[in-house]
Order: sequence, then C-alpha cells, then structure tokens
Amino acid sequence: MKTALLLWILLLAGLLGNTAARAQAPCVSQTDAGADFAAYDAITGQLITKFLCVGRPIRLRDRSGKNLDPAQIYYRTGSTVICSGFTDTTTTFVPTTSGPLVITQNTQGGAGGNTQGIIFAKPYEVLATPVPTFEVSVCSPGLVQVTITDASYTDYLVQVGTAALVKAERGVAVSYPVSSGPNTVTVMGRNAQAGLCEGTGTKPFTPLPAPRPPVVRRLTRPAEGTVQLDFEALQPEYRYQLQVADATAPGGYRTLSPVAAGTTSLTQPAGPLPGCYRLLLQDLCQPPVFSLPSNTVCPVQLSGAATNGRNQLSWVSAGNGTYTLTRTEGSTSVVLPLPAGATSYDDAAVSCGTTYRYQLSLSSGPATSVSNEISLTALSTTPPARPQLWAGFNLKGQVELRVEVPGVAAGGQLSYQRNGAPLAATAARRLLDSLITPDPTAPLCYTVEFQDACGNRAPAGSRVCVVQLVAEPAGLNTPEIRLTWSELAVTGAAPTVPASYRVLKLAADNSVVASVPVGAALTYLDRQPDPDRQTVRYRIEATGAGLTAPSYSNVAEVARPVKLVLPTAFTPNGDGLNDVLELKGRFLDNFRFTIIDRNGQTVFQTTDRTRSWDGRIKGAAPVPGAYAWQFEALDQQGRRVKQYGTVTIIR
Repeated sequence: MKTALLLWILLLAGLLGNTAARAQAPCVSQTDAGADFAAYDAITGQLITKFLCVGRPIRLRDRSGKNLDPAQIYYRTGSTVICSGFTDTTTTFVPTTSGPLVITQNTQGGAGGNTQGIIFAKPYEVLATPVPTFEVSVCSPGLVQVTITDASYTDYLVQVGTAALVKAERGVAVSYPVSSGPNTVTVMGRNAQAGLCEGTGTKPFTPLPAPRPPVVRRLTRPAEGTVQLDFEALQPEYRYQLQVADATAPGGYRTLSPVAAGTTSLTQPAGPLPGCYRLLLQDLCQPPVFSLPSNTVCPVQLSGAATNGRNQLSWVSAGNGTYTLTRTEGSTSVVLPLPAGATSYDDAAVSCGTTYRYQLSLSSGPATSVSNEISLTALSTTPPARPQLWAGFNLKGQVELRVEVPGVAAGGQLSYQRNGAPLAATAARRLLDSLITPDPTAPLCYTVEFQDACGNRAPAGSRVCVVQLVAEPAGLNTPEIRLTWSELAVTGAAPTVPASYRVLKLAADNSVVASVPVGAALTYLDRQPDPDRQTVRYRIEATGAGLTAPSYSNVAEVARPVKLVLPTAFTPNGDGLNDVLELKGRFLDNFRFTIIDRNGQTVFQTTDRTRSWDGRIKGAAPVPGAYAWQFEALDQQGRRVKQYGTVTIIR
C-alpha cells in the first residue's frame, strides 16, 4: 500500500513538471546553465544594467539564445532569489519601492520543454523619483527666480514656460527670463547613476506688474529728532528701503530701515538731520541690479527768538522749493508773506505777552516738508496804542462797553471805570454794566485804561458818556409824550463831527416801527403816539462825537391807562337823540362791561365796544331810573383795571 502511494506522488510530480516550472535544483541562480535575460526601459527601449526607477515601467526580455516558449518563461521580483511560486509570465512591470531588487527568471530547460527548469536571477537597485522641491520668486518684469531646495537628485534642470531646459545647481538662486507660453516653472531632478530616474515638479507664478517709482507726499517732525514720512500706496510685489543722503555711502544714499509694502506712513526715531530722505523700490531677486528711487524730501529746521517788539525767525534746509510760514495764535492761524529765497523773517505784528506758534512748510514737486513747530512769547518795551472805547445801552437795559486796543487783539489788562470809580479789571474786550434807573440829569460816563502783558501802559483812553432817555406824558389831558435825554459826550477821541440823534419808535418786540431825526436836540415831543398801542416805547440812536459806531440809549416806555368814558344819563325815547348808551374810551381791548338794576340783576353785559344798550330788558320798554355799571379790563401789560358808576334812564 505504501509503495503504491509513493509511486503515485512521483507520477503526479512528473506531470506537473511538464506544465509548470521544473525547478528542482537548490534555490540559487544558475549562472552557468545557459539562462539569461535583460531589462529595458519600456519608454525609450534603453538597456538597463543596474538601476531601475520608481514609477518608470521596464520590459524584460529573454537573452538565452534558446527558442523558448514565452508562455513558459516566468519572472518574480523580491529582495532575494526566488525558486518557487512562479505563475506570472508578464514581461513588463513598474517598480513601486526604492531599494535593492532581485529579478528571478524561471525557464524550461530544453527545446522540448520536458527538461528541468532553470533559475536565473539578476540584482538591481531601484532609485526613488520624488517631486523635487524648489522655491519660486517673481522678480522684476520679465524675470523669475528659482531656488532648488531638493536633495534627492544629483542633477537638476529648470524650464520656464515653454523655454528649453537649463541645468541648475542646488541651493543657488538663479533668475530666468520669462518666455512665452504658460507662466509656470518646471524643475526636473535626475540621478547621475541612472539618467532615466527623473522627478518633475511644476509651479505656476504671476508676473509682476510694471514697477512705479514710489512717491513721498509729506515729511513732518512730530517730535524733536523724529522724522515721519507719508507716501502713496506701495506695490506689494516689491520691497522698499528708507534711505538718507550720505556722501560716503555707495550711490550717495545710506539705507536706514526696510519699509513694509502695506503701509503709507513711516516714523523714523532719531532720524539724521538735516539729511534728505527717499524710498527705494527694489527687485526681490536682484536688489543691487534693479531699483527705482522716489522723490527726495528734505527736513526743514526752524528756529527763532523774541526781541523787542518782534519775533525773529530763521530756517535751514537742504531742499529747494516754495516756503510757506504759518503763525498760530490760540486757534487762529494766518499765513505770513515770504519773499522768494528768504531764509529768515521778522514778525513785527505781535502783542507783548502773547504766545505765538510758528511752522514752516517747503513744497517741492509732489512733496511737502513741514518743519518743527516753535513757540515764542512776544516781548516789548514800547507802550501800546491808546485803547478805543465804545459804550451804549443794549435792549436789556445794560450798558455795553467794547474796547479795541490797536495791535493788541487779546491779553493784557483793561481797567474799566464808571464815573471815575473802578468797575472791573479784566482782559475782556467786552463788559456789561447793569443800571437801575437811567437819569438824564446825572451823567453816566465810562473810561478805560490798558496795560499790556509786559507791564507797558497805554495812553489814557477816551471818556464816553452814554445817552440816558426818559419818556413821560406831556400833560394830563393830552395824548402827547415828551422825550428828554442826556448828551452823548466823548472826550479824548480824535476830532470829529458833533453828535446827532434819531428818535426810534419801537414795537413790543423792540423792532423799529418809525424813526425821526432830530439833529442835535436833546428833547422831542411826540404829538401823535400810536392810538392803538397802550404802551409806547422809544430809544435814541446817537452818532458822531468820535465813535465809529452808533450808540444807543436805554429803552423808555410810557404805559397809558385804560379808560372808559360813559354819560351819566340817556333818553331812550326814540327821538334820535341820546337814545342808546355807547361805550367810549381808550385801549378797550380786553374787557367786560355789566349793567345791574336796583334788584341786583344783570340787565346788560358785553365784551364788544361796538355794542350799545337801548334800555330794554328782555325786550320790554325801558324803565326810567338809576342803574349801576361795572367795567373790568386787562391792559396790554396784563394789569387789571376796574371802574364803577351809575347811569340814569330818563323818559
């Protein structure tokens, strides 16, 4: 039984040897058995003797010289010689992993295919082909810079767009011209041991826009020794440097600091003075080769000193252009005229003790350079000019005083007096004095003295006696009103025309409704006051006497009483004479009139002065007798008025 089983196994093994590999020998490459094969690059057909490439297909070809059946030529790959498991007759494969590789061939031993199979192996080295790493920097228009950072290959080639491949070195930044075609950079890495082992990487790039020279718009001095530059927006594709003129530096300029492309302003502490500044645009790839400078802006250094009656200013700058000098007093600024080419200025329009701020600007091309600001407090030993006083009443019954000191708009001390007594000491050029009752018989006069901030006293100013007005009825039984006022007297002023007056008639809101010129008179009789206005108002306008503007008196008013006038009797008998009781009087605007009989009953009432009473009570015939009446009213000033009396009906 055991003998039969052994024979069957041997027979089966023999049959399998006819259709599959017949490798029975020990697992070694049989180099002298007549077997041979070679590896070729599947793309170029080039014979490969040692190095294969990851990702690049190879083709295997039998070179034993025997007429072998391709269907019975098997190949396997591995790290060592393989003697079993041959099932693949494919002759093309693609290496996927770098490192040592053994390719083993298994072929039939003879022409009939019935002999023992031959194991033949060759060792190879598979080389990796990674995408090479590199950096691309876009340079000035027409150039792109490539730096190969890869270390996987021994040789590299660079292609820009569709241009020819150019050999390149690792770690060296090289600029290449931008050719037509796509804006791409392709880097190819190759191994010197196996030229077919290549790795390729491609990156796009965006060409730079045409460079524009930077433009500096303004240079200022925010603090002593500090320079601030304001400039137009910079192109982010380029780099910029702040430079200062320096004759000892290459090209005449020394670099101070880089300037970020996203900024429009730069402050340079401890900036060299009085050196001139500029921005320099540079290509990222070739800064020394390609650059564009901005306009040059030079600082202005202003200095000054206060002397007697004037502030003396001087300045220096390495720049050229047009200067503008500005003086600021408080919040008010004025531009001072400068002659062409001036480097100094004497400001004589200053007031002692007043502090002035000065700043100079230099306009040159598109840029303005603003100097440091200096402050000077004016000095003087010269007495100021005589103060000029104006005085008059306002509509609130106050005397308003206004003073002008020629050449001294503010500051110093003004001493106001009323009738020789001190009133106020202040720097204010306007003062209000409230009075109780104007009296034309008692002059109301004002004077003012001035001392500047340096202690210099001005000559005594003028004395102004204001107009005081009184208005009163001319008599008990007349509507006329008499006005009397004091003279506008000005002493110490320059000779001028005498004072003249105008009577102003005012409405309740103090607006002028009529005016009457009266010349030099100090009285006026108003023969026709407004009959419809219970309270009449007046004001005197005085001109001349050395004042440059009209002076006004106080507002005087006369409140005329509300009055009802009634007869003591009337005769409602139809004869056409004295048949009705009519309401007559003055300013009967807001009233109520009531008639009461002897029983205390109201028989007639009205608020309309055009209504009259015919003596009838509820339509009945008039009843002779005495009747009481009552009159209640509010005058135009809101005061209550009452009158009482009797009226008799006679038949």
